[in-house]
Formats: sequence, C-alpha cells, structure tokens
Amino acid sequence: MDVSIPACTADVSAEWLTAVLRDSGTIGAQTSVTSIACEPSAIGVGFMGEVGRVEVRYANATGGEPASVVVKFPTANPEVAAMMRPTRVYEREHRFYAELAHLTPLRTPRTYHITCETSPDPDEDERYLLVLEDLSSMTLGDQLAGLSAEQTASALTGLGAHHARFWNGAGLEAASFVPDIDGPLNLIGQSIYAASLPGFLSLFDDALEPETRKLARDYEANHPQLLRRLGAMPRTLVHFDYRADNLFFDDAAADVTAGGVGEVAAIDFQAISAGGGAADVGYLLSQNLESSTRRLHEIELLHCYHDALAAGGVRDYPFEQLLDDYRVGLIYGWVIPVFATGTLDSSSERAMALWTAAIERVTDAVFQHGAHELLTERKDTS
Repeated sequence: MDVSIPACTADVSAEWLTAVLRDSGTIGAQTSVTSIACEPSAIGVGFMGEVGRVEVRYANATGGEPASVVVKFPTANPEVAAMMRPTRVYEREHRFYAELAHLTPLRTPRTYHITCETSPDPDEDERYLLVLEDLSSMTLGDQLAGLSAEQTASALTGLGAHHARFWNGAGLEAASFVPDIDGPLNLIGQSIYAASLPGFLSLFDDALEPETRKLARDYEANHPQLLRRLGAMPRTLVHFDYRADNLFFDDAAADVTAGGVGEVAAIDFQAISAGGGAADVGYLLSQNLESSTRRLHEIELLHCYHDALAAGGVRDYPFEQLLDDYRVGLIYGWVIPVFATGTLDSSSERAMALWTAAIERVTDAVFQHGAHELLTERKDTS
C-alpha cells in the first residue's frame, strides 16, 4: 500500500482511504471511495491529539461499507509529542486495538486501519494513526450532566465482563506494552501531581473546603502507595479513563419498558494498565454521576459489577473485598481533577463546570467512605 500516510484529518484523501479500507477487507477490491467530507463540528483537537469524523461515499458499493469513519491522530505539537513519548500512550492504544480488542467482551469500535510505527531511538519519528468505527449513532455519555443509574449499571456490567476476561492476567501474557499499574510509567504521576497542585488550588479555590485542601496536599506523598495497593489487587486490564465521555450507549438494544440503556461501548485506551480493576470502578462511580444518584444506587451498582465478574468466571473475589478495594479506587481517583489542571482551558465554561462538579462528587464519595484515611504517608518538609 504505497499511499502517503496523512498527519491530520485535513490530509485524509479518498485515494488513501480507499487503499486502507481495501487493505483491511472493509471494502472489496472493486469498491472505491469517491468523496469524503469532514464535519468541522465533529473534529476535536485536544492536548494529546486530534479526532475527526469523515463521511464517505463509494463507487461500486456492494452494501455494508461504513458510511462514516473516525480517524485519530497523535498531537502534531513537537513539544507535547516529546513529553508524551515516554508514557507510550499512543503505542498502548494502537496495540490494544491490534492485539487485545478482539479478546474483550466489552464493545469497542471496529478497527479499519492501524498505523503503529514505534522506535527505540528518541530522535527517530514514530507514526500512529487509527481508522475506527463511527459510534455516533449511539448515545454518548456526558460526564458533566452525569450518568443515570441505568447507564451506570450498563457501564459497570460491560466493565465487569472486560475485567473478568483478563482476570489474573489472562490474555496479557505477551502484552508487554501494557505497563504495571504501579510501575514507572504511572509512578511518574507523583511529579506531575506536584507540578499541577498549585494551579489546581488556585483555580478551584472557591470549590474547596478546608478539609478538601488538606486532602489535596496529603495526596501527593501517597500517590506511590496507592498505586502499590492497586497493584496488589487481582491483576486485570484496567482502562484507567473509564468515564462518561468515553462511553456510548446503544438505546436501540435497550429494554425501554424497564428503562434500560442497552449495550455499552468504550473508546480511548491510551492509559491501559495492568492492576486492580477497582481503579476503574472508583473513578466511574465517584466522578461520573451526581452524588445523590451514587448514594442512592451505589450498592446495587457495585453488585452489577461484581455479578458481571462472577458471570465471567471470577470465583476468588468476594463482594466484601470489592468494597475494600473500591475505597482505594475512590481516593486514587482524586488525582484526575488535579492532573486535568495541567491542560485545562479555564476559558471553557464546560471544562470548568465539569471539573468543579467532579471535585464535589469525588470529595463527597471519599469522605462518605472514609477513603481519605488511606492517605497514611506524610510529605517530608524538612
């Protein structure tokens, strides 16, 4: 396939898309892409890269060809690219789709093309590109608005099935690209947290009670020991960014009479790690639904997750252990709003509202469950 690889959505051509879709068997040898259109409102350029939606028209279509696809590129900013390279986030996601996505019962986008060209030489360019199924016909979750109890149940059922598939490291034996949750790639988060904390405390001053400020300061020294706690749990494939804005719900598959939301699909596997699944559960429940909803349905939602583990064959993980691990997941999740400060556009009303809500929600969950008591390390100020 001798066609130039695009570097951004604007570079995608009908010729290139024809070549990659034929190469993957998505379209037949006689079918070709005749025209493409990118919807400006559907193209997102973020800190770590760009995601675009491309509408496609064909000649000699036989039926079943995708009417649109999603393309995902890494950042074009060389400084950001250099900063992200040691984390291997692009390699993690691309190799997940190439090597692990077919193993999980959790729905993920169909993969139409993967470019994953890595290099051990830091001076040599790496190239990454994904062409994925467009899930926009499904209902995208909204972290700011908060998930409903029904959406959360669906999300936790899918997550439990996913974690069960990789329980005790099953299927990860050859996945060397998946880092340990308490390994060096995640431990460097302590320094990122320290660098982000002053800006966080300043930006969200009005949203922080005195006890929350203390929690924020105490967290830094405890980041490594919390990761060690997560690492000591039964090992599975942790999504590590399992939140509403990365989840799609299939309303067509729902039992409307029962108020269901049907199947869940997940995207964004850049942070995948091997460790305790409670990291995903704690983040989802503590920051992705209103506190009143969480408090009312929390135990039944945790049972949804635990039941999905059992349905997937997990027999060595009692519910009481999940409750203990869940507390660790809650307090570890505190790191996320602070990390977000480093890339937060404070002029964005939605971004500020989202993280203000997330802080209020996670604080409520942490103190309700006494998870702040797990912050046992103290920063050396000598």
